[in-house]
Amino acid sequence: MNAKRVYVHRSRMDELVAGLSARLEQAKIGYGLDEGTTMGPLHQSAQKAFVEEIIQEAKDAGADVREFGELPSDPELQGGNFLRPAIVVDPDPSLRVVTQEQFGPVIPIIPFDTEEEAVAAANDTWAGLCGSVWTASPEAAQRVGSQLVCGYVWVNDHGATRLDLRAPFGGMKQSGFGREQGIEGVRAFQDTRSIATIDPEALAAMAH
Repeated sequence: MNAKRVYVHRSRMDELVAGLSARLEQAKIGYGLDEGTTMGPLHQSAQKAFVEEIIQEAKDAGADVREFGELPSDPELQGGNFLRPAIVVDPDPSLRVVTQEQFGPVIPIIPFDTEEEAVAAANDTWAGLCGSVWTASPEAAQRVGSQLVCGYVWVNDHGATRLDLRAPFGGMKQSGFGREQGIEGVRAFQDTRSIATIDPEALAAMAH
């Protein structure tokens, strides 16, 4: 459910990159249970290697990759699965940082010029679990949100902790099938029984 790609209108691109950069510059990377830590390690070395690989791939392709924060200096944490958070500004859409789930602290920021372009790009993926629309216009939120091919769409919000448990939840495309939560989720635990009865007079008429 974490955001994997951010699409922003070209006119707001610099503003968003600057704001996100300012936030990430404050990141404190370290042991997850230490007070003040805002970003802990990845769960395993193989995942760290994958995320490092797709970041390096973006750099090698000439993308604008910006990394923030400092790795832990504590000797006891050396060799841990720590990575600095990074954003990739306006990358080639074929790069794996765009096409695959990163499951790490890196996200591409991709500009668009028209609403139709943004919707098409957002839907151009094998996945379809969650998405979000950020706008001051309720009409635009409804219009764009209804075109996103995913199972759950937030408006001006995003994240697992923001799910409304009254609403059905589940993905589209290769993000799974079926629904949980809401009335659809209840029905998933039910078995439907059909009972067909035939009027005796109608049965007699059929026999003739």
